[in-house]
Amino acid sequence: MLEIDHFSHGWLTPIVAYLMSFTGSLLGLRCMARSRTGSARDGWLLAAAVAIGGTGIWVMHFIAMLGFAIDGASIRYDVPR
Repeated sequence: MLEIDHFSHGWLTPIVAYLMSFTGSLLGLRCMARSRTGSARDGWLLAAAVAIGGTGIWVMHFIAMLGFAIDGASIRYDVPR
């Protein structure tokens, strides 16, 4: 059975992933608040969706995956894909 290590870089990757998730969520909420009062409503809604989906979710998961390791197996990421 392979040994799975979720914290191969210590607590650095979970903390950075949490901070990125928090930042994306906060930015998305600020954009949503701005869309209620601003003139370019569609632009602010799009910015909120990108902030929550891009920074809040996707970046957080990618950073957390960097701290994942399996002994006896190499994990490679296909950067162009």
